Amino acid sequence: MNSVVLAPHTTPTLQAVASMAGVSVSTASRCLSGAAKVAKSTELRVLAAAAAAGYHHNTLVSQVMRATRRGEAQKHLGTLAFVTPVADSHEWRATPTLCRNWDAARERAESFGFGITEFTLSSRGMTGRRLGEILTARGISGVLLAAFPTEPHEISLPWDDFAFVQVGHCIKSPRLDCVVSDHAEAVTMAARVIAGCGHRRVGLAIEKYQDEITDGRWSIGYAALRATMPHLAEIPPLLPGHMNAEVFLKWIDEHAVDCVLTLSTFRNEPNNMEAWLSSRRRNAPRDIGLASLDVTSVHADWSGVEQHSDEIGRAAVDLLFSKLQAGERGIPQIPRTLQVHGHWHEGRTLRPLVKVRAKTSKK
Repeated sequence: MNSVVLAPHTTPTLQAVASMAGVSVSTASRCLSGAAKVAKSTELRVLAAAAAAGYHHNTLVSQVMRATRRGEAQKHLGTLAFVTPVADSHEWRATPTLCRNWDAARERAESFGFGITEFTLSSRGMTGRRLGEILTARGISGVLLAAFPTEPHEISLPWDDFAFVQVGHCIKSPRLDCVVSDHAEAVTMAARVIAGCGHRRVGLAIEKYQDEITDGRWSIGYAALRATMPHLAEIPPLLPGHMNAEVFLKWIDEHAVDCVLTLSTFRNEPNNMEAWLSSRRRNAPRDIGLASLDVTSVHADWSGVEQHSDEIGRAAVDLLFSKLQAGERGIPQIPRTLQVHGHWHEGRTLRPLVKVRAKTSKK
């Protein structure tokens, strides 16, 4: 698929309209929504400013906001698009993280009175232009771009016509607003816990595509450990195209790794490192520790970091909703990245924390 790179431009916002009309943002909103009576001259000035700026007021969002303020039950007010860069939805539904993104986004959208419809961008006959026509025909103006289940994809869409938010990832071009896990922080968090368990030879072992779809944030976080935790041994990360027992065990032996930072799945298949270690009569955590940077249902009993994939889905809908409310479309001049922080999940694949005895003075 060929990508189309467009130069970023200034998206007309409600604040810009208010500034042009010489009124407050709340006054501009009331004029455009018709929610309250204002002076006719003011209304005409705001409408003229909106037309000059190319601002499109979303009446559906106004209905949601009014209903929320009144405490009214939401009715179905419209639909958001959940676009997946795959040919078949089964490709991403096999990934627990992406499923949690989807479920939480759908629930959040429904709470606002919106539904979500999935569109597979790589299905037969589908192009970015064709998808844009379908979304326009259905009255859809808000689009969530789902994360890539495997390698990064090049995406071509009619960027100017819709409001976009990426869910759980960020593509390099064009730069769009996105909601992602704080990958580098997850590495640091895990390393601190691991060091507290007495490990010093900590290595990162994930497949190359897993690092690429985070724009290298796993390996960046791992490289930064040397600056903040110099007592850890310097071990090169293992980033093969395909992780297997031979590659993994050779790396373990060559670098005397005593704990592995990894992920729960590889290409939608369970991470088998524990079984690979067992085949060499090594036990986790007795001999080598294992820590997942994305604890999921696949290895729910592993030690590691809970990324809160459901919160990523909810936050993505919130951000998209705010863009629709402000009338934002297209590639933002200044892209925003919202990071969702994880927390440590206690599991069985790490040794217990090393208890430091306090020194007592003899009287």
